Amino acid sequence: MPNTPTRPAADWPPAEALLAAWRRLIDDPDTAAEFAEAVLTPLAASLADRHRRADPDDLATAAGDAVLAFLKRPGAYDPVRLPLANYLLLIAKRRRLNRLDAERRHHAGRIPWDCVELDAAGRNDRGDFQLDFDGPELAAVVNQFPDGDRRVWQLMLGGERRTEAFADALGVTLGPGAAAHVKRAKDRIKARLKRAAGGDDD
Repeated sequence: MPNTPTRPAADWPPAEALLAAWRRLIDDPDTAAEFAEAVLTPLAASLADRHRRADPDDLATAAGDAVLAFLKRPGAYDPVRLPLANYLLLIAKRRRLNRLDAERRHHAGRIPWDCVELDAAGRNDRGDFQLDFDGPELAAVVNQFPDGDRRVWQLMLGGERRTEAFADALGVTLGPGAAAHVKRAKDRIKARLKRAAGGDDD
């Protein structure tokens, strides 16, 4: 019988601990990073368990987006209706489907994909939103970036433009596919930061 790849277990904290973390978040938004750290890994593992053929990066992005959406409106959760882990999983599934639909529309040429260009001041070229770099929600998102994405974000903040610099930050060998790989990473980061700034409603 062939071996199957080992996947991280969806080791959620006890339901009581999750509810306690949620109540702390309601009372003190500065605990957002603590909440994100507690739920992000098990949420990503739950998604991976349900979508075994999906791109792990896409699943990690969906999990991060779901946590960010929850942090924006934690009061929308009703513990009487659904366990918190299930609620987060529903948000993540919806975020993933929305992302896949946006990508399909982008590749069909119906929408502009690179519509968010960030500069060091944290504003896009259209002035549509302003990032609060000291805000707990944004800090929670950036802290959960993979190492490569975090390095890319630092380069973006510094105004770096060279593809080779971004490829090196991602550990990608320069070649025909390097530019596309870099663009995917930058798009992923910009979309998540746009959501952190309130540029995308849940």
